[in-house]
Amino acid sequence: MEKDVNDNLSSAKRIPEYVRRIMKLINDSGYQAYVAGGAVRDIVLGKQPHDYDIATSAGPEEMIRIFKEAGIDYYDNAAKHGTVTAVTEHGDVEVTAFREDGSYSDLRRPDKVVFKTSIEDDVRRRDFTVNAMYMDIEGNISDPEGGQEDCSRHLIRAVGNPEKRFGEDALRILRGLRFCSTLGFDIEDNTLQAMEKCAGELKSISGERIASELTGIVTGRYASAALRAGWRILTVIIPEIGICHGFDQRSEFHDLDVFEHTLAVIDNIPFSEEQKRDPELAVAALFHDLGKPECFKLGENGSGHMKGHPAAGRNIAYRVLNELKCSGKFIMDVCLLVELHDTYVHPEKTEVHRFMSQYPEHILVKLHILQRADILAHSPLGQKRIKRLEEITAVEETLKKSGAVFDVKDLDITGNDIIRAGVPEGPEVGEVLNELFERYIDGMCINSKDSLICEARKLIGSKHV
Repeated sequence: MEKDVNDNLSSAKRIPEYVRRIMKLINDSGYQAYVAGGAVRDIVLGKQPHDYDIATSAGPEEMIRIFKEAGIDYYDNAAKHGTVTAVTEHGDVEVTAFREDGSYSDLRRPDKVVFKTSIEDDVRRRDFTVNAMYMDIEGNISDPEGGQEDCSRHLIRAVGNPEKRFGEDALRILRGLRFCSTLGFDIEDNTLQAMEKCAGELKSISGERIASELTGIVTGRYASAALRAGWRILTVIIPEIGICHGFDQRSEFHDLDVFEHTLAVIDNIPFSEEQKRDPELAVAALFHDLGKPECFKLGENGSGHMKGHPAAGRNIAYRVLNELKCSGKFIMDVCLLVELHDTYVHPEKTEVHRFMSQYPEHILVKLHILQRADILAHSPLGQKRIKRLEEITAVEETLKKSGAVFDVKDLDITGNDIIRAGVPEGPEVGEVLNELFERYIDGMCINSKDSLICEARKLIGSKHV
């Protein structure tokens, strides 16, 4: 695909001045410099890149010399891999020498890097054709692997032999699914077959790297399409996905199998171009029903029942997210959302108030988003549950507007007040405060010091009878 002069000029204008300055310095020193990779892909797709990487015929030592002479700060901790990062006030720019990678014994990083002098040498180490385009300072695109055509066809295709690409770096398998999720591209047949064939190699990749790619997959705009294309691959990380694929729920409340229902729930999680999907919500949606097959039982009428599946799903999420070395807070929040996703209290003031007092506000906010997404992925009969959710939400809003408190610490009474009322210092003070909070929720007193002290005295008196 050729671009005309006007296209070139338009593309050149998409390169920020601070990046152009780095490119010009390298060019003026007698070397080639190109914007490479994702930034060129975004420009070809008419998007504004978020960051820019430069590929150059200059080696690391030459880059350092050029930056020093120009007074540009840099750091070179990745120089042995050919990358020197220029530090500018507008952002860091990674500059990497054209190179050819040796073997990948750890399936992640090359054992040896050989620096080269041409794009043709460099392109062979790239993952996908849409990331194997190069743009010079004038906006001219070098595209030796047909990346522009694949962009126009909305296709993810490996550079060269796909099995070799994924054998070099198994994480590319998940990167391909992430690009499918974020760009909405299909995966070329031979590339997908190679991804599936090599998926077992993902077991050699660190949990943190897999977690990052998995989060990128489920938070992308086209997450369901990527998951549908890559479900066989993801069973290496989450075996339950394979069990849920095609699993008939045998329920009048569902018209989709467990896997397709899960994809519909993810689709229903709010998405924005700036924020994507909330990662905790998207991951919770992925796990929320994975415990159904192990809990499945058929009733006498032939209907499926999956009692206890939220707890089973929580356990699966806990196991997998720990294996992927996610943060403790992330694991706790996701597991809590999975565990609570099927909990709908009676929409009555006291019961809702007590439920709200048991969990952090950010969990309650996300829980309702997850529950709404879940309900909307049910059959028309199952979607009638939305009324219960709306009733609960209305009670919650009424409580908030009334000034209700949801933590014992927010009561208008302190431990010292309890001690002055006759309770000796020690654990009994906390016990009295907790009981006061329960009585407050039950409507036996209001949140004022006089009312609480009066109720405290009744409580203390009853304890000493």
